[in-house]
Amino acid sequence: MEKGDMVLVDYVGKSDGEIFDLTVKEKAEEEGMNIEEMDFESIPVLIGEQYVIDGFEETLEEMEVGDEKEVDIPKDKAYGDRSSENVETYPEKEFKKQGVDVRRGEEVMVGNRRGKVISASSGRIKIDFNHPLAGKDLEYWIKVKEKVEEDEEKAKYIFNYRVGHGGDDLEFEDGTVKAEKTHSHEGHEHELPEQLREKVKEEIEDHTDFEVEFV
Repeated sequence: MEKGDMVLVDYVGKSDGEIFDLTVKEKAEEEGMNIEEMDFESIPVLIGEQYVIDGFEETLEEMEVGDEKEVDIPKDKAYGDRSSENVETYPEKEFKKQGVDVRRGEEVMVGNRRGKVISASSGRIKIDFNHPLAGKDLEYWIKVKEKVEEDEEKAKYIFNYRVGHGGDDLEFEDGTVKAEKTHSHEGHEHELPEQLREKVKEEIEDHTDFEVEFV
């Protein structure tokens, strides 16, 4: 595979021998996992655009459609080392102003960052923003299922990856992709930030023959 190729990939990811994520139902069943609330769907990877960690992407560059591979990915090619700089302390009153009752062990969003509360006492909240897998070497089984060739499909996958939803709502006409600035999702309406719109536009126009118009 080369930079600019988009492929659909199945994988099983392990840390210290324990599965932390996977896309294959049969693999989950083999491991005796509770599959009732799990989604099993191959992921799109646009090579060269950091859809996955470095070690995963470098492995894909050595593979072809139909290939399967087991690979060990060191932490420096995964989520890096844990850093004390990613642990921050906030006044509890800032959360109470927003009606948020923060407890130890919970995940919270601060701005656009997700972190885990590691202590909540004396009016101070300490939050760890390190990735949960930071500092760990990872093991992956990877299979390249197919290569996405059609530009419309590429555009939909790019939009879904960057926005999280809405790819099926794109309109294609005369070499243009039309996307709505305002989206409804799970009962909430929101306008896509300008920086996100620019990223989606750049990526679709770089990797397809379409131009992007937000309406």
